[in-house]
Amino acid sequence: MLTIRLLGPPAIERDGLPVRPPRGHKTWALLGYLLLADRPPSRRRLAGLLFGDAEDPLGALRWSLAEPRRAVGVPGLLTGDPVVVRYGDDVNVDLPLLIGDLADPAPLLEFGGELLEGVDVTTSPEFESWLLVERHRIAATVAARLRRAATALLAGGRAREALAYAGRAVAGDPLEEANHALLVRILAVLGDRAGALRQVAICQETLRRELGIEASTALWEAAPPRRPARDGVRGSWPDRRHRGTGWVRARPMSPSRSASAPSRPRGGCSCRRHHPCGSIGM
Repeated sequence: MLTIRLLGPPAIERDGLPVRPPRGHKTWALLGYLLLADRPPSRRRLAGLLFGDAEDPLGALRWSLAEPRRAVGVPGLLTGDPVVVRYGDDVNVDLPLLIGDLADPAPLLEFGGELLEGVDVTTSPEFESWLLVERHRIAATVAARLRRAATALLAGGRAREALAYAGRAVAGDPLEEANHALLVRILAVLGDRAGALRQVAICQETLRRELGIEASTALWEAAPPRRPARDGVRGSWPDRRHRGTGWVRARPMSPSRSASAPSRPRGGCSCRRHHPCGSIGM
């Protein structure tokens, strides 16, 4: 089985082992663009997009189309005008597995990373703009599917399996509070109260540092319930002024200030009968 990876540093693998990749950033850029295009683009369109600075744009395009065919070993991989992508069942491409309809969510954990990570085509501002938009779109799509898989597993009583999907969602998009809230809820279900509270603090710090905002109440609602009462002192969630400082413990009222404690006037006991203090009421 041959696998083409476009998420993370692009690579080609055969039976899990790396093979010689296509040469040049523009070749990878071309392959990614063709696999994500809504409809097959013309050769002239591709030549202008990626090879406008070449002396022979169409000639440079032909060379770049031949490189993936050589690496993959599929002569008809990229052919025609407009250029059509064709590969058989013995070739896997990570992108369709992740953004297509998934019966099994397992590939979400196998593949990951930024689209065409490390690939830059500074001579083509149009392509760079397209790549930026696609990176955000695919990251959001993958994160949504990770959340959906984790939620389904959690609802089915498989919280430990759900943990991996929620963790991957947070790693992929740490600025999305919903990802953190889901991870906190799963940790709470697993009984890892310390881990859940730690994730709450991480989310708070990330949102404050990167976006300058406070976490919403949804994050706190996902956290474990309050500590049970102990020795008359209850733990409670910190209020908005003290978020991130941990549990707030109510200070117990001292006996001298308690409303139920009897008072003793100066000068002796006020009892009308014999009292353990030794005085006799008059």
